[in-house]
Amino acid sequence: MESLKIALVSDWYYPKVGGVAVHMHDLAIHLSRRGHEVDIITNDLKTGKEDELKGEGVGLVKVPGHVMEGVGINMTVFARNAHNLRPILEKYDVVHGQHAFTPLALKAVSSARKAGKGALLTTHSVNFENSKTLKMLAKGAFPYFKYYLKNPHRIIAVSKASKEFIKKFTDVPVDIIYNGISLERFRNDWDRESLKNELGIEGPLILYVGRIEPRKGIGVLISAMRNIDGNLVIVGNGSTLPLLREKARHLGILDKIRFMGHVEYSRLPGLYGASDVFVLPSLSEAFGIVLLEAMASGVPVVGTSAGGIPEIIDGCGIVVTPGNADELADAVNLLLNNQNLAGKLGKLGRRRVEKLYDWRIIAKKIESAYVEVLNGVSNDDKIGGPDF
Repeated sequence: MESLKIALVSDWYYPKVGGVAVHMHDLAIHLSRRGHEVDIITNDLKTGKEDELKGEGVGLVKVPGHVMEGVGINMTVFARNAHNLRPILEKYDVVHGQHAFTPLALKAVSSARKAGKGALLTTHSVNFENSKTLKMLAKGAFPYFKYYLKNPHRIIAVSKASKEFIKKFTDVPVDIIYNGISLERFRNDWDRESLKNELGIEGPLILYVGRIEPRKGIGVLISAMRNIDGNLVIVGNGSTLPLLREKARHLGILDKIRFMGHVEYSRLPGLYGASDVFVLPSLSEAFGIVLLEAMASGVPVVGTSAGGIPEIIDGCGIVVTPGNADELADAVNLLLNNQNLAGKLGKLGRRRVEKLYDWRIIAKKIESAYVEVLNGVSNDDKIGGPDF
């Protein structure tokens, strides 16, 4: 097909670590490999990905402004009209915002629609619980979201749960296209015992990877560890890390838990390869890319019935009730004590990822969405009216 000029836009690209950044980064690379001209447009911060993007032929455009610490949103963009972004977006055929409730994505998509560009938005949320600050802002900004969320030609949701949430704000058509995974990065042929030795861990290894936030349910996992004979490795940083350390100490199980903090993305495949079980104990979750990473690595997974998690696991792991430490412990122990079941689920998970979540499949679906939108764009299709 004809090469497109594509802008992927979001406040939540690196250095803000999370599923949105991973999704946006990998999508840019795979669209570039498919022959398109792709730029990532984000806040004016050092991302740490400059060299990698350059090597993949992906551009990086930084929008100046004051970025609210912790939340990671550009307050200067939030305060200005969307048309201020027009000069940055003029050269693109498609403007694709990432995360439906952040100002840079919303206003870029609005500006693109008014300029007659293809305007799409991917929503990665099932609620406003990513941070207390964002939740507080969101309560007062409902009309703001309702206005801007009518502007995309198309919205992409990463799960059924995220589709249901975004439909509360807009009548724009919503398609479900899942997050993707790079199968060349997450292999399933690691020597698990050798990797454990490198980590200095003996016995079963239970792994959690993600932000350290209340909605992730890590406190529940720590409670479950009282009844699990194994070692828990927690990878990630966040606001509740000190409280979780204190909880583990109070329960007398600090010696069973290793808090690794932030780990470079290049090290994650080896950590998955060393683990016997991966757990995502979230109380709220739109998708959970880390589940794909674990499944691609052939690791049996335990997740909760929150948000989009059951859609991902779908018979390839164990789903438990959010917030139930006893149920979580039983599920982990079942996998640790039944190697046949663990091996079967690990293989099923890998096959499911290969079939549904390979970035080569996902990028092609998103590319098709771009083409469908562009085929329907005309000058009289622009959204009129004032900007906030």
